[in-house]
Amino acid sequence: MKRIHVCMVAMLLAAPAMAGAQEAKRADLEKTLWDVDQQWLCDGPYQKSYAECIKFRSQYWVDGFFEVQSGGTLRNKQEMVATQSAANPISGVRPFPADFRLMAVYGDVALGTDHTDFKTARPDGTIPFTSDSHCLRVFVRMNGTWRPAGAGLVPVIPPTEANYKTSGAVSTKSPDEKLEKELSEIDQKWMDAVRTAKIDYLKQMYEDKWFEILAWIPTVVLTKPEAMERVAHLNYKPGEGLFADQFRLMAVYGDVALATDRRIRKIADASGTIVSTPYRAVLVFVKENGQWKVAADAAVPTIATE
Repeated sequence: MKRIHVCMVAMLLAAPAMAGAQEAKRADLEKTLWDVDQQWLCDGPYQKSYAECIKFRSQYWVDGFFEVQSGGTLRNKQEMVATQSAANPISGVRPFPADFRLMAVYGDVALGTDHTDFKTARPDGTIPFTSDSHCLRVFVRMNGTWRPAGAGLVPVIPPTEANYKTSGAVSTKSPDEKLEKELSEIDQKWMDAVRTAKIDYLKQMYEDKWFEILAWIPTVVLTKPEAMERVAHLNYKPGEGLFADQFRLMAVYGDVALATDRRIRKIADASGTIVSTPYRAVLVFVKENGQWKVAADAAVPTIATE
């Protein structure tokens, strides 16, 4: 009996130490990924010329990298490199990331958020900050090194224009057509559950660390409990809600899948007319105990027809 008591005391004393070690490990990873984020965007100690930055990114991004930009444009790595290489901005026109937060880690995939401001050159020669995005950042660890895998830039202050040339990830092929179909069906059930406020189903579908950034509340990162509270108070009328189509599986990293879809948000205006607004979303799915769950998403408004 005395031996059992001693063991219990030892376990109780060890628990805080273990928790502290986990917190320290998470803090170290957050610091590492913030460093990766700055390298990705050629900011902080990694500032370099525009041409050097594009060359670095082309080697730093993983092959399956893709991004939904702040105007709703979907681009894969090839398209990102092509469009950025074709541009020739003056010095000072670049992204400025800040407020990085590590949100979740699933094996060799990590999810984070940041706020990224952008400067634009004006005819009068000034280069002011003109737009700001709340970003979902996805990282993958390959051969022991963390690298950028994807992003969704939800505008807080939208850009005034977007370039739709060389966009749509046209060269990206589905890495797994069977899985793409399975996740597409989950996507449809997800949207149906939101429209009909099926809270129990959403609780089961969302991973515990699930979060999202939505264009209609872009400054907020919604957590699972907060989302459940919001959905419980939704009161969609017939024809209203979120409707998804154009689902595409973009990349798979073990038990984590990255995808995108188009979402149409339909809401009645003051006159009762249904107004449809299109969005392009970045979706993250995680496989747990043989079941695919939703881990994160970011919905970006499209400022022009894709």
